[in-house]
Amino acid sequence: MKSNKQRRQEIKQHRVQRAKKQAQNAAHTAIPKNALKANHAALSHNTTYSPFPLYYIDKPFTCKDCGKAEVWTAAQQQWWYEQAKGCIDSTAVRCRACRTQERARKAAAREQHLAGLARKYGSLPRQ
Repeated sequence: MKSNKQRRQEIKQHRVQRAKKQAQNAAHTAIPKNALKANHAALSHNTTYSPFPLYYIDKPFTCKDCGKAEVWTAAQQQWWYEQAKGCIDSTAVRCRACRTQERARKAAAREQHLAGLARKYGSLPRQ
């Protein structure tokens, strides 16, 4: 009978082998028109067993706040994953207008919270 440590090592090896095989199979596929090639060196911050994408294509989505149909463009995905270092499993869920509103809402809530702390303690606590 194998120990849990041995079993975890086997599972990790199996996942790595499967990811390599999927990457090899994906390397033989053609890149669609209007796709942007992914830079795997820029994606090294992601820790996943899944193979990295070979390219980015436009992805349609529905805004979770207003329900408007939007498209997350390949250029926006490339920026998010490679320059902003976003998680490779994340996707867009809000349109630009709703993202702006959400940021403003969070900023107002933060200001109100800090004002409450200032009233309670007489000054802002050190961070």
